[in-house]
Amino acid sequence: MKNKEIAEKLNISPATVSLALNNRAGVSEETRRKIIELKNDLLKNDLRNTYKPESGGEIGFIFYKQTGRIVSETPFFVTLTETICCHAKKYGYGVEIIYHTFHDDLEEFISNINRSNLAGFLILGTELDRKTIKEMNETLQKPFVILDAAFPGMDVNCVLMDNRSGIFQAIRYAVSMGHREIGFIRCNEQIYNFTERFESYKYYLGVFGLAYDSEFVFTVPYMAREICASLRTQMESRKKYPSIFIAANDIIALGALSAFYEMNLKVPEEISLIGFDDMPSVRYVTPQLTTVNLNNHVIGRTAVSRLVELIRYPKDNTVHVQDAVNVNLVVRDSVSRK
Repeated sequence: MKNKEIAEKLNISPATVSLALNNRAGVSEETRRKIIELKNDLLKNDLRNTYKPESGGEIGFIFYKQTGRIVSETPFFVTLTETICCHAKKYGYGVEIIYHTFHDDLEEFISNINRSNLAGFLILGTELDRKTIKEMNETLQKPFVILDAAFPGMDVNCVLMDNRSGIFQAIRYAVSMGHREIGFIRCNEQIYNFTERFESYKYYLGVFGLAYDSEFVFTVPYMAREICASLRTQMESRKKYPSIFIAANDIIALGALSAFYEMNLKVPEEISLIGFDDMPSVRYVTPQLTTVNLNNHVIGRTAVSRLVELIRYPKDNTVHVQDAVNVNLVVRDSVSRK
């Protein structure tokens, strides 16, 4: 479903649709909600019509939303869904998209899917916490694989991006460009990916012989219109800031670019920036953003393959796999040599 078609249905401009789906400022919350809901409904209908089960039956893809602030219709989740559906079809499975939000009773939700005819489940774990996955692991009666999060010490199968490698590559590149004062823009949302990226940042500074300085760490909310204002206020209140920032993801990096622009800081001449996620929009800003690509197609394919193994060879389910898929730094124009 193209942005133009959504725009026509809601009688708004395609640009408004793009801003909403990329979590950018300039769109009212009510309009953003309508766009995302319509996108979800249309995507669900498209998938039902396109990916019919052939021989294996159907698997469920559960979008678990604790808050819904992180899990939205960004390109990562759209591409991940399309990859899952295409790869499942090769194994003879259709895919049913299922949503769980904080409004839903978890016990009732699990009871309902246990009674379904679905062969197994992929669970989007971006906003999933350990307490919830523990309950799922104890009560869900069918095999499942978690995507986009890991739970060390728990007997669950997970497939996610290699956050540690991504941060390592970002710091290594910053150091190679002469930067010794490397800051981090973190998010106040406590999800696995953000936490692991920040902890990796602190760890790999030491690997490269750099000291961790809390004055170089800035925490922002995960709302597009608030990132810029929050970062600018913090930077203006401090005596110093680093020569380069690594942002927890590209949405935060784009907010940082806006803050730097408002502060008359030229990027990359006066301050450099590295993102994480490689959203399509980062190629169309000035300067184009250096960032970390996630290889989300591989994440989707790997998760489907693992789930099919669990469905077809249940006796092997005592072995649990937590796969971290390689990521790659994409060098563009937002980092200068120090």
